[in-house]
Amino acid sequence: MPQSPSAPKIESSLIVTFHQDVPRPPSFSPYSPSPLSILTYLATTVIRLHSFSHILSQKAARDRSLAAPVFGLEEGQDGVLLGRVDKPIGSGSVGGVVLELEHRRKSGRGVLEWYFLPPASHYPPNQAKEIVTLLDDHPLYHPPEDLDTQNSEEEPESTFELRLTERQRKEREGVVLPYFDAQNGNGPGEGGRILYDMGEEDDFDEEEDEI
Repeated sequence: MPQSPSAPKIESSLIVTFHQDVPRPPSFSPYSPSPLSILTYLATTVIRLHSFSHILSQKAARDRSLAAPVFGLEEGQDGVLLGRVDKPIGSGSVGGVVLELEHRRKSGRGVLEWYFLPPASHYPPNQAKEIVTLLDDHPLYHPPEDLDTQNSEEEPESTFELRLTERQRKEREGVVLPYFDAQNGNGPGEGGRILYDMGEEDDFDEEEDEI
């Protein structure tokens, strides 16, 4: 029975958890897409979980222009996968997970953000909500730069002084460039003309100039 136009619109959301470490059954057709590809295509929001220590290792390799290491099933090694145990080691702990959030709007434009979720041991027992922060704001992922390092990078290293004194800067501003008629202010349309005075040492041939 069709609903009346005045009936309230019912919206539903479906949340699916997909474990990539679980082996999937063989497909009937070798050309059919994988279940993960189908879910990624149909989903509006996709949240991928990454190990924080793995993300730090990959970032350190990229900063040194090296190939990023792989972990888990991507290593292609035989054996048993062991889960990591949350053992905080103070403020420098690499515990927690990284959330890769991909949200697709109705317009088709996608938004990709990376967040950091601290482990449960960092929250007091009476706190029910978990707080996520941007991954770029984490001190281990993006450490603050030292002020001395910033100042040293701005000034090039040299054996002689490259900076100008206040007197030299004023004298440079007062230098009048020769042969530029624009400095005389001879009216509009004349600015930018370069005037050149012929000297005795100049070898000028009128016949070649006409050609």
